[in-house]
Amino acid sequence: MKDAWQVAALASVLLAVAAHTHPARALGGWPGAEATDNCANDDGALSDAAFVMTTSPRAGDRVATGFSVTGCSRTFESTVNWRLVGRNGAELARGHTQGGGVDGPGPFSFTVSFSVPKQEIGHLEVFEEDVSGGEGNPPGRTVLPLVLKP
Repeated sequence: MKDAWQVAALASVLLAVAAHTHPARALGGWPGAEATDNCANDDGALSDAAFVMTTSPRAGDRVATGFSVTGCSRTFESTVNWRLVGRNGAELARGHTQGGGVDGPGPFSFTVSFSVPKQEIGHLEVFEEDVSGGEGNPPGRTVLPLVLKP
C-alpha cells in the first residue's frame, strides 16, 4: 500500500512539472534548451487570432541603448507598435515595425535607442492599436519590465 501511494505521489509531481514546462516553451524555452519557433502554427492556435508576442529580450533583462527586440505577431495591416517608458512614466522611445497580418503570423524585429542618466526600471510595450473603436476582441499587447542601463 505504501509503494502505491509513493508511485501516485511521484506521478502527481511529474505531471505538475510537465504542466509547468508549457508556458516556458511558449515563451521560447528554458535557458540552454532548444529554441521554440513562436510563429509556428502547426496546431492552428494562431489562426484567425490577433496577437503580439515578444521572444527577446525577456522580462527583467538588463538592456542598453541599441538593444534588439524580436517576436511574432498577427496584427491589422501587419503593424506592430512599440514604446519604451521610463520609471517615471516618461516615454523614452517609440516606433513601429511590420510583423504578420492577414496571411498569418510572422516574425518582427526592431532596435530601441534610448538615454537614461542612471540605471532604472522601465517598460517596453509592444502592441497593436485598436482600430475597431472597442468592437471585438482586445488588440494584442505585451509589456516587458526591463532594467535600463545608461
